[in-house]
Amino acid sequence: MNLWIRFMMLDIRLLARDKVFYYKLILLPIALIFILGTIFGPSSSSPTSNSGDTAYQVNLGMDNGMAIPIEWVMYEKQSVSPMQYEAAAMTVLFSFLTSFELAHSLVRDKLNNTLDRIRWAPTQILQYLVGKLLGITLAIVVQMTIVILCSWLLFRVSWGHIPAVLGVTFIYGLAIGSLVLCCGFLAKDHAAISSFAAPVLYGLGFLGGSFFNTDGFPLVLKKIQEWTPNGKAINAYLHIFQGDSLSTLVWDMMCLSVVAVLFFALALRLASKRKVG
Repeated sequence: MNLWIRFMMLDIRLLARDKVFYYKLILLPIALIFILGTIFGPSSSSPTSNSGDTAYQVNLGMDNGMAIPIEWVMYEKQSVSPMQYEAAAMTVLFSFLTSFELAHSLVRDKLNNTLDRIRWAPTQILQYLVGKLLGITLAIVVQMTIVILCSWLLFRVSWGHIPAVLGVTFIYGLAIGSLVLCCGFLAKDHAAISSFAAPVLYGLGFLGGSFFNTDGFPLVLKKIQEWTPNGKAINAYLHIFQGDSLSTLVWDMMCLSVVAVLFFALALRLASKRKVG
């Protein structure tokens, strides 16, 4: 079996045996979706409006006193209910916790000198990173998919085009997984991982729109939200909810892919430069 597959499956097995995965990373976001979606508005089971054509009519005045009615037909997007927004926001937010749970395995490999032994062979360190990244990504995708499915079954949240949702979820998982890889290599011990998790979770959670709808943000914060990885993911889900064109999603997914590549390259550099203790 290839090394990257072994590293990937090891992390998946560790997470599957952890009760935290089920209670904190699945049940808690589902509960928050229900609570926040109920507080901020009606559930998505009764949508406020549907997409369709809306007609607007005005009278064009003429010199002789006649009036000619002119009608414009404008396309109206599907509205996003509070329950839909909270489903997307909480699904994205709790993916951070999933990834940081797996980041502890990186610290263990550093502390028991497993990484020191691997790094001597360039192909092995690359396979190690690929395996870790895919393990984190797969865990994120599984966790987010379960929350998405539960929000649909329990609260009737309509997610729209499912292949597009899964595509965004996978690429977002790669972006967050690459970011957490960097945090894992920068951390000296398990306590340091927790210190990294708090600012990333709450900082990006706030700026990305997981805690508050960004419609009320100042212009500067809105621009920042558009370029955070979790903000990009939330915006992509909202585009799917609204029935936007595929080209809009492609841009969001390309931006997430660039984030994944940049952080993975940084993680590779950090892993290759690690000194033997």
